[in-house]
Amino acid sequence: MRIVEGTPQEIVEYERLTGATLHATPAGDATAPREETADTDTAGEVAASGTSASLSPQDHVSLMKFIYGRAGKNDLRTFLAERFIMRLLDEQDIAVAFGRSSKTLDGLADYLMIRDNGPQRYGAVAYLRPSNGGLTVRLGPDDIEGIGEKDNVLIQYRNVAPTDPYKINCPLADDAALELALALVRAALNIVRAE
Repeated sequence: MRIVEGTPQEIVEYERLTGATLHATPAGDATAPREETADTDTAGEVAASGTSASLSPQDHVSLMKFIYGRAGKNDLRTFLAERFIMRLLDEQDIAVAFGRSSKTLDGLADYLMIRDNGPQRYGAVAYLRPSNGGLTVRLGPDDIEGIGEKDNVLIQYRNVAPTDPYKINCPLADDAALELALALVRAALNIVRAE
C-alpha cells in the first residue's frame, strides 16, 4: 500500500509510464455531496486489498495524522473516526482517499473519501469528516428500507435534490453509530459493485 501524491496530471503520467492503474474516475462522476465546495480530486489514496495490516507505516502515519489533525480536540470523535477507517480497511476491498482543497495550507480538504477499490464508476460511496464525525453515504431511503434500518434514529435523511445520490448521514457519535455506519458503507459498496 502507498499514498500517491500529485496533481491529477502527474498521477495520470505516472500511471502511463509505469503501466499501473491507481484509480480511474469517469468525467461525469459524482464525487462529493452537493454542498461540498472544495476540490474533489484526490491528493492521495490508501488502498487496502486485504487488511489494514497491509498499510505501510508511512501510509498509516499519513492517515492518522490527517484524522487527528482534522478531528480537533474531541477525543471521542478522533477515536471513532480512526476506529471506523481501520475497521473498513480490515473488512473491505476499499480505497480511502484524501479530498483536496486549494483553500488549505496542506492542500487537503476536511474529508476522507471511501471508495470501492475496483473500477471507479461511481466515485466515493461515503465521505467522512473527522472534524465533526459526520459520515455521508451514497444511499437513499429505499436502500435504507431494503437493509432493514428504516426506523433507525441514528440515520439522518439529508434534504438534497432528488438527483443527489448522497441522501443519508450517520454521524459517528458512539459505538452503536459506528457499527451502523460500517453496515451502511457495506450496503453502499454492495450496490455500486452490483451495478
